[in-house]
Amino acid sequence: MKRTRLFLPLTVLALLAACAGGESRLQRETPTPLTELQKSMPVRSLWNVSTGAGAGPENFVLAPASEGETVVATDSRGLVTSINARNGAERWRVSLDLPVTAGPGLGDGLVVLGTRKGQVVALDAATGQRRWTANVSSEVLAAPAVHSGYVIVQSVDGRIAAFASSDGKPQWTYERTEPALSVYGTGRPVVLGHFVLSGFASGRAVALGLRDGRLMWEYPVTEPRGRNEIERLVDVDAPVLVVRNLLYAAAYQGKVVAIDMRNGRPVWARDLSVHTGMVADERHLYVTTDRGEIIALDLATGASVWRQDKLKYRQVTGPSVVGSELAVADAEGYIHWLSIDDGRLVARYRLGSSSIRANPITVTDTLVVLNQGGELSALRLTR
Repeated sequence: MKRTRLFLPLTVLALLAACAGGESRLQRETPTPLTELQKSMPVRSLWNVSTGAGAGPENFVLAPASEGETVVATDSRGLVTSINARNGAERWRVSLDLPVTAGPGLGDGLVVLGTRKGQVVALDAATGQRRWTANVSSEVLAAPAVHSGYVIVQSVDGRIAAFASSDGKPQWTYERTEPALSVYGTGRPVVLGHFVLSGFASGRAVALGLRDGRLMWEYPVTEPRGRNEIERLVDVDAPVLVVRNLLYAAAYQGKVVAIDMRNGRPVWARDLSVHTGMVADERHLYVTTDRGEIIALDLATGASVWRQDKLKYRQVTGPSVVGSELAVADAEGYIHWLSIDDGRLVARYRLGSSSIRANPITVTDTLVVLNQGGELSALRLTR
């Protein structure tokens, strides 16, 4: 019998948790007001492009993707746009007329998207022409990974499917049992060498063989705990991250862990709830907690380096490193730049009134941001 799963957006989860916690919890979760920055660095808008209808009424997180000097974005109706990141010039635009819920993923000369009905659509990255279409077992909510001749797709029913990037022919499928209730989203697979790495709603991170989908190792990032199903949510939806020999994974209402890639054994763990994403440079791992705190951790030990809490409860995105700054965005359409050295806020820019849920991305020295209204913008700090 087919198992039914219930997915809840984080905004709904916050409301349910607040109701359980009483009035004081509701007061604490009021977005922190912004205060004027001292010595704010000026922000230059390089270009703005409309990419269509945006996230749609269901407010999907349709993050843009980049490869080289190309940025690709999609809206919820299947309008896909390829843009020159240097000047915002349109390379091509294609309407698929499909309910797109994930993507794009870039690689092997392809742009790959996923839909509500479990379709996987591959377009030619140079022209936008459709190359092939395949199907997975359920809705796709995370951008596919495209690498080394494979397209890797994770669907909401706990399956990872691999297709040949050349023609879309199925290669293998990995399946595991997922909890009935989870946060609305899934882990995004990452391909590194001969491994496929991803996380699941069960709170586990896995490493699979790229060529055959064989389980190499798995690790419980965190274990469910709490009095009810809301408190027991432990989704590993933030994409895993690999720096040298260490894999970093994070769970909602759980932990951030560092795992030795060679044997799947833990190196360190911190009790932090992370859902939106992580990024790293040569020294630090940067995470955004579900409360909107941005924290820098030592890569080798997990020790806290600094913590910025002036954006709490503003529904802050995951971070992006751009030059010597870190950038995040929030639900009121603001982009915030922080110093990598100490986490102080150094600049702010409002893209518009639409919320920003997709993590900003960095293309060379430029920050590219897509809001839920479909406005794509390139921004740069000026010194």
